[in-house]
Amino acid sequence: MIYDILRQIVRRKPKDINMLPDSEDLLTIPVDPDSPWPKFRANALQNGRTGVEPEVSAIYPWEFHTTKGIFSSPVIDGAGRIYIGSADHYFYALEADGKVKWKFATEDILDSSALLDSRGQVIFGAGDGHVYCLDRETGREIWRFQADSPEEVAARYGIKTYNLNWFEGNVSMLADGTVIVPNDNYLVYALNPKNGKLSREYLANEMVWAGPAVNTDSDSIFFASCFFAAVNTYCYEGGSGRRRWTSGGLGSVSASPMLTSRSGKGAVVLGGFDGILRAFSQRNGSLIWKLGTRDHIYASPCQLSDGTIVQPSCDGTVYALDPWKGKLLWTFETSEPIRSSPAVDARDRIYFGSGEGRLYCLNRDGSFRWAYQCIDGDRNDLNGSPALGSRGIVIGGENGGIFFIPYDYPLSNAAEGDPRALRKRKDLLPPEGSLFLYRNGFGRLFPEPPLNIRDNEPISLDHFIRKEGKTILSAIHPGSLEVHSPTGIPIRMHLSANRKFITLSPEESWTKGKGGEVTITIRCRVKTGLKRLGLKFFGGRKTHLLEQDFLFSVPPAGEKKAELPYVIPEKPGDSASVLEISRFSCPSPTMLPSYNQIGFDSLHYLAGVVEGKNDHAVLWAVQGSLNEKTGETLVDPSRADFFVLNMKYDSGLLTLYNYDGFTISFFGSWDMPFGTYRISLEVDRKSGRALGPGTLNALIRSGEIKLYGNFLKLTGMSDMRTGHMPVSGAVNVDLWNRSPTRDRPGKERRGPSQISMQPLVLDPAEAESIKLDIDKDGVRAEVSGCGFKAGAHVYGILLIDRGSGYPLGLNYARKTRLVTGEGGEVHEIILEYGEGALEYREGASKVSGMKKIRAYVMVDMYPVFRTDMEIGGGV
Repeated sequence: MIYDILRQIVRRKPKDINMLPDSEDLLTIPVDPDSPWPKFRANALQNGRTGVEPEVSAIYPWEFHTTKGIFSSPVIDGAGRIYIGSADHYFYALEADGKVKWKFATEDILDSSALLDSRGQVIFGAGDGHVYCLDRETGREIWRFQADSPEEVAARYGIKTYNLNWFEGNVSMLADGTVIVPNDNYLVYALNPKNGKLSREYLANEMVWAGPAVNTDSDSIFFASCFFAAVNTYCYEGGSGRRRWTSGGLGSVSASPMLTSRSGKGAVVLGGFDGILRAFSQRNGSLIWKLGTRDHIYASPCQLSDGTIVQPSCDGTVYALDPWKGKLLWTFETSEPIRSSPAVDARDRIYFGSGEGRLYCLNRDGSFRWAYQCIDGDRNDLNGSPALGSRGIVIGGENGGIFFIPYDYPLSNAAEGDPRALRKRKDLLPPEGSLFLYRNGFGRLFPEPPLNIRDNEPISLDHFIRKEGKTILSAIHPGSLEVHSPTGIPIRMHLSANRKFITLSPEESWTKGKGGEVTITIRCRVKTGLKRLGLKFFGGRKTHLLEQDFLFSVPPAGEKKAELPYVIPEKPGDSASVLEISRFSCPSPTMLPSYNQIGFDSLHYLAGVVEGKNDHAVLWAVQGSLNEKTGETLVDPSRADFFVLNMKYDSGLLTLYNYDGFTISFFGSWDMPFGTYRISLEVDRKSGRALGPGTLNALIRSGEIKLYGNFLKLTGMSDMRTGHMPVSGAVNVDLWNRSPTRDRPGKERRGPSQISMQPLVLDPAEAESIKLDIDKDGVRAEVSGCGFKAGAHVYGILLIDRGSGYPLGLNYARKTRLVTGEGGEVHEIILEYGEGALEYREGASKVSGMKKIRAYVMVDMYPVFRTDMEIGGGV
């Protein structure tokens, strides 16, 4: 590793580089010859260009909606049919008019763009670890290939891996038709297109999300990995699998490389999570030039016919560069991150999606041509990339929509009166000034804050400095930041590590149900002229003192209703309400969605009410998974993660929180330690059903994450000193009405306007056989004879202070272990104490010296056994 880094530093810069694009046919690989967009980035060089003329037609836009978000990019065949995957686990084939031709169920999310080959096949990878090859006409499966597990890769190559075997990278192809597919297990697979058999594999040093670019003349493939230190860009010889060189920068790379030419003197261009766009020599990987942006780069670049390189950034700006020296030619700014890779038509018009939910079209000089508001509401990111068909543009969105917009439709007579068709540029940001803007949980910025907020609703604010219509790199000086509210309510305030946004949360309401006006005053000094190491900005000079007031109106609670609108079990075996927490959206910090927005969208947790009274309850949450065929969310015993939430209810306002912290697995790969966790929303007072999405605020102790913790500091995601990473987002919360996964299904019990599920009930003999013992080190439950099988359920022990009704602040998932027999029968469940185990919470305050507790044995999200205990005294 050290040798590779030093070799890169001393490598000579090439003198004779060809930065101009090839003028001849770009379809040098055997993809569908009739397709205008047969693969991600259109061709083997991945320059995002197509020869399609943007002809104006009389057709209208349409949209088709899947049930989860779309973060992959479509491909289009010669008949105008569209092929794309969704986080709902389905791969879709749509007719040119948006009607479903067929859909194919996989077993996990789909984040990979497909490839249309010359055999009438469509090939794509999925999060279930398979590459699928389907007949394009019928959707019939022809073959599938299963990736190695990380453990198998580690054993074969003698390396340590930290992730899964999802296929998230886009499909590419060699000149002989060999299919190239990257995987999260550090391998890029070369597969026989006829039968899916493995031909060879190329080893990286981290997950590979970048779709490989292919130079058919030199038999070279180029891809990048998510490794964060200098060695993350690869060149391999396609046929032999021999590695030619490595290079890179200080940040993960998710973008797919772009080749300027098939000439051996061409360049490979791509940007990384350090916010820098780089051009490397195809021949030896030496750096030709680089350009820094204000945030990380997720999108892949494109190249115009005159050689101009166009690169969007998550700072909301599109950059156009001279290909020879990387000199900036023009910029175009939006107000939110751009993760969509631009597509270019035969007239050099540029198309890309934005975080504002808009599809943009720019002229070749960077001037605004038109925009179309695909999504005007929550979950509005267009993080997928557009594909250009013969009659229009297709792009997918975070709300699950697939959108078709005819060429120049917003400029046509047909668009007269269509509010979604924008002929003039609409800037959210002012041309001049230093200010905070309100951002909602889904990451949407607003020129003015909302007039009304819920009494339990947090506030997120982003800071901008604008000069002459451009955003200036700046940062809040943390030592000067002050937040004041005359209400005197305790406020949890977090400043992001990059010092760009702040989050404010009340404990647990702004007015305690009284309602009225709440004024928040923000006062701080701002720095500009910052220096950088990757995306870690430092130094600079203080420029001015900013003071800004925000006035919110909080509706009063009205008629007081203290009782929880949920079924609370009086004893184990009674019915209990279960909440489903799903479809997480985590837009702040901006790098989080780039790492795994489709993964966040796929998360499901089932949280069962264990006990409670009046306005407070304790919930036990376990991880679930979506059954793609039935649409049901079921407990996932393979992910034995669980955590505790307090529930606070006040007249329709529901707050779920844990201020003690817990650790759960990050998609089954590595642990994510939370310091605080809070979800707030409004529910119907009678049924308890959500009246809208919840707002999420969390603090991640990312400094405790192995391997990645230090990297998150360098990327500006977490604080360099504390390792803390504030997160702001949104989430769906509602009653779970599905059948649970239990060996002995329970009976439904209908409550008022809701359905609650009967938990697993032990017969008297089984319950009598459970023995609990407690000492200074932990709690041990002997459960032999209960029929508990490891891997069949999720098992745990929950401890609650009997006096206050609050749970002990333990890291339950990571402090619980099972003792099993040869047949997998669970004999013991052991909960070991951690630091602060004998402390509990009364509201926001910790209290020590607790003696009397109530202990529960938990199976999935239900209690099956309960007993009262005392520290030092046993049961």
